Amino acid sequence: MASWKAVSVFSFYIGTTLGLSAVAGVFAWRRQQPAMVWASGLLLPVAGTLAWSSGQRGGPDALLAVQALCLAIGSVIWTLINIAVPGGLTHYRLGPRTFVFAHAAVQASIALIGLTVVRSLAHGLLDAPLVVLQRLDWLALTATAVALTTGLWDRTAKFSLAGLYAWALIALGMAQIQRGFVPARFLLWGAVCDLAGVILVAALIGWGLNKLERAEGKPWGHWTSKLRIPDAASRWSGQHWFHYSQALLAFTVACLTVWIAADVTFDGMGQGVALFGLSGRSAACPAALMLLGTAILMAWQSGCVWRAGWQYAALAAGVLFTTSLGWAMMDPTAASPWLHRGGNLLISTSMMTVMTGVGLGRFLPRHSDWISRGRRAMPAFAMSALVLLVLLIASWLRSHGFR
Repeated sequence: MASWKAVSVFSFYIGTTLGLSAVAGVFAWRRQQPAMVWASGLLLPVAGTLAWSSGQRGGPDALLAVQALCLAIGSVIWTLINIAVPGGLTHYRLGPRTFVFAHAAVQASIALIGLTVVRSLAHGLLDAPLVVLQRLDWLALTATAVALTTGLWDRTAKFSLAGLYAWALIALGMAQIQRGFVPARFLLWGAVCDLAGVILVAALIGWGLNKLERAEGKPWGHWTSKLRIPDAASRWSGQHWFHYSQALLAFTVACLTVWIAADVTFDGMGQGVALFGLSGRSAACPAALMLLGTAILMAWQSGCVWRAGWQYAALAAGVLFTTSLGWAMMDPTAASPWLHRGGNLLISTSMMTVMTGVGLGRFLPRHSDWISRGRRAMPAFAMSALVLLVLLIASWLRSHGFR
């Protein structure tokens, strides 16, 4: 009997809070009061907190998910109102900046979900038990995706693409947590190909958007007008955050690829669950290949400094791919393993020296800047091959007793 009374009391409080939120929303629309917009939106997380308090299932993690879910719902509601009634709402301004509740709410939702994911992944990397994801976490993730997608139709939401990029990384993190690979080495092994795939898809989407822009002569191309997405140039053109993020993640994938391909203790990891049977060190090969594709796609869509950087990165990724193939196929019981690895790296750098010096000019048009970039990189690959050759000869002589 007492439990039913508690439920009815909480239901009354929740209903009252939601009613106050609706009333504040009406006042915000009718009287053009930005404070009422924020009051209406922030009352939704209050109602969510009351609902969580009535059961307290899942602990603090569930409370974070509830807050993220409510904020995402509030963002969707106020974004739709802003789209349906352009100029019908007023917002706080501080100098040139405008503070819109719908924007702040979805950004806060991303931050809350990201906090849960980062904390759980940190536990996994420290070989502590992973946080168990609940249904509320996935509901919050879905609601946030809807809020970010809805923001594409809001001309003032310039962060939508960056938000969707962050959302994809959070979804990837949640997938790793749900999969439950432990210990930390197994977690990193399982994440390398997934992370490489995410940045490859992101590069492909970015290349497609830039190609549409060039074909139609306006950002995002003609298809956005069919979907009635506002034509906002600042959303995509000149977005350096995308290049910085892709470069950082690509470097992370490259480091993990080198580690996995070189470390024989990864052998047998993922046996029976790996896609296409690429278990153990073999997982480094598709990751390196996707990294190569990412660098090429990023170079195609970039200009000036970024284009040159991604072209050099593509050449380096080519060396990484061929080297990872040799390292992954190396017999783990072979004598002098690092001598064999050095030999594989020497072959890769030598092949890239020939390719950048002669090969690119044979297969690409004469005016292609890939040829000039390759010739500029050729001395670095040639010097690397020469240094490796000297080190390998010295190592071989030392291993055979020559001093």
